[in-house]
Amino acid sequence: MMESLNKVAAQVMQLVEGCCPNKDSGFAMGVDYSSNNVATISVAEGISTANARDAHYTEWESIRKVLANQDIVLIRGNWLEEIYRRGDVLPRRQDLPAKAIWSAEDLMLNVRDQRRQTPQLLSISYTWLTREHPDPEGFHLRMFAPLLKHYARHKKMNTSDIAIFVDYCSLPQRPRSPAEEVMYRQALNNIDLWYSHSLVEVWLLTRVPDGVTPFEERGWPKFERALATLVNHNDATLDLGLLRYGWRTWTQVNNDCHAPTRPPELPETFTADLANKAFAVREDEHFLSQKYREVLDRLLGQEAQLWYANLGWSDREAQDLAQILPFCGRALRDLELRGNDIANLGAAALAEALPLCDALERLSLEGNCISKEAQQVLRDAWVRTGKPKFGLEIGEQNLRPRGVFGRDDGVGGRGGASPGGGGSGGGAASEQLNQLLARQAAFEARIESSVARLTDGLVEVADAVGARQRRVSNGGSGPPGMGGGFGGGQGGYSPSPSGGMVDARDA
Repeated sequence: MMESLNKVAAQVMQLVEGCCPNKDSGFAMGVDYSSNNVATISVAEGISTANARDAHYTEWESIRKVLANQDIVLIRGNWLEEIYRRGDVLPRRQDLPAKAIWSAEDLMLNVRDQRRQTPQLLSISYTWLTREHPDPEGFHLRMFAPLLKHYARHKKMNTSDIAIFVDYCSLPQRPRSPAEEVMYRQALNNIDLWYSHSLVEVWLLTRVPDGVTPFEERGWPKFERALATLVNHNDATLDLGLLRYGWRTWTQVNNDCHAPTRPPELPETFTADLANKAFAVREDEHFLSQKYREVLDRLLGQEAQLWYANLGWSDREAQDLAQILPFCGRALRDLELRGNDIANLGAAALAEALPLCDALERLSLEGNCISKEAQQVLRDAWVRTGKPKFGLEIGEQNLRPRGVFGRDDGVGGRGGASPGGGGSGGGAASEQLNQLLARQAAFEARIESSVARLTDGLVEVADAVGARQRRVSNGGSGPPGMGGGFGGGQGGYSPSPSGGMVDARDA
């Protein structure tokens, strides 16, 4: 009977796949069987069949397994909004009410049932402000809670569809019973999942009150940022410390808060820098060093594509990337570096790394600042390593790094002059094209921002009317709020100073 079900399910899946010829569309199908042999074909978002990335960091199944053990819980976004509006602070994991928690069963039901909204996973990275409580006055909560409704609206869902990892609420906290201590240690073994998984987006709360050790000088935040930006697209990680005052739309939040992307650090470099970071529990330093190396080996070792286009990278970033490429040699097929400011030194470093990239089939360096001589060095190295003939894409190069004018930085043919000493008509044309494209992008951004403001404004009006009607029907006013979103939401970004806080993170 089961064999027959498998055959039928396989035929149905082939028909579905035939209707979806784009195999890199980010969907994956699976077959589940109930106790009465009813087969259900489920389609889950966020999984690319073209990418060889470790399934542990791409599929819902790894999320389900971790949550099923109940060592870690995810928090419902609408519940966090509720405690924010009441003016409460985050409770520890052991004190959470049942309604605050996403169970593994509920989460996966929403994932598998196409009639339901697929949950959005979100992880919050922040500094602990006291040893006893990470956010005793609600500083961090005021930072991110007002954004949840705008984020949900951007995702075309409700805040109740957001599943959030916040360590104080998601992991057992001190004082812990012996059983809770075991759960805590087991949870740490999977801590990387909440920052490296392709289905998880990460918000970095890099602002701290006066008198507190900065985010950048803390051990755990360094680890979390490193994992969040290891291979995930930069849209998946936002640095809320970059958000300017007076924001009104999610487009502004998204534009302001893109976390800068840098090449992954070598394990040795990461470990050396970690030694200079602050820890409440010094033993965590060794754990994070080992975990980073483990994730780097496992994640980069299975990554088929790395996309670092249009990031403003220079020779320094290219040299750092070249050092990390041996970790990718087994699987990396496509390396995208177009539209940066990489020049001769960076190109030379990449050429030296090519023999260590066994699987690499495509390297794009169009629109950088590489001289003809350095281009030839790259081509020679590409041929020597037996790469596909047309896999090296160099194309047109810029005469100077973007934003640099009249500077001779010693790289052949750059600095605003042609090799023959005269002005470069091609350089002028390229500059005019860049300016035209920049104006077009700015115009499109203004249009998008205006449309977003109009949409958000209409939704705010609808929300206000609905709230007024509810108050009238209830014969009184609603619960006291702390402000949020438009006008009020910005208030979350100017909390009252909190002096005397100690440097602590007990995570």
